[in-house]
Amino acid sequence: MWRGLMLNRAVQHFLEDVRWGEMDYLIIDMPPGTGDVQMGLARMLPRSEMVVVTTPAVSAQKVAVRAVSMARRSHLRVAGVIENMSTFTCDHGTSYPLFGTGGGQALATEAGVPLLASIPLESSVAAGGDAGEPIVLGEGPAADAFRALADLIVTEAVPPVAMAGCSARMLDAAVAALDAADL
Repeated sequence: MWRGLMLNRAVQHFLEDVRWGEMDYLIIDMPPGTGDVQMGLARMLPRSEMVVVTTPAVSAQKVAVRAVSMARRSHLRVAGVIENMSTFTCDHGTSYPLFGTGGGQALATEAGVPLLASIPLESSVAAGGDAGEPIVLGEGPAADAFRALADLIVTEAVPPVAMAGCSARMLDAAVAALDAADL
């Protein structure tokens, strides 16, 4: 039942008190909206980049466009849009746009960012998540879409940045030097 300041402090401790080690990306999956935690993260992680996820439904786009506006007011770069649950394909091969069509592209166009991927609706995504076997390691259209999305993020949308001059790495080097001097 955490809310507001208590929840923001928990997220802050999670970010500050965990020794993350060497990594290229920290991905934080947030629920839709522009609540306290989203705004708190924007303050805690300045100059971060954000990918907005929507479904083809108009109501989802309305929530997602508020997230884009919040990001821009917080000086976060919106790297692109992902449309989730784009289509459902039956076993006999017919595709159905259960939640509408074009929502991800409409949001991307309105935000002036690229549509990075349209992920199809497949029960294997949920089943893999429940079993601890991410769909990206499997086969099928959703697995292919997730792999293509990961490749696009790493190569074009948000490529890794050389962190040699990053103040966090410089602090690590200074602490290591001090620890070595104490020998």
